[in-house]
Amino acid sequence: MRQVLDNWNGGITIGGSKISNLRFADDTTLIAASQEELIALLNILEQHRTAYGLGINYNTKKVMIIESTIIIER
Repeated sequence: MRQVLDNWNGGITIGGSKISNLRFADDTTLIAASQEELIALLNILEQHRTAYGLGINYNTKKVMIIESTIIIER
């Protein structure tokens, strides 16, 4: 599953690094720049999950939307 997530080109850029997911133990947080991107990533994970013997528990999922228009220049 790590290969699938690490090869995803979506996500956000922070400090020059592209971030699309955070993982800890058996939890994964998906990070996307838009709703469409998140849906595409979920579809990809759904396609590959059985190959890794994993499941997605849709009963415990949560969505947080953060919108920022602040641009910080260095």
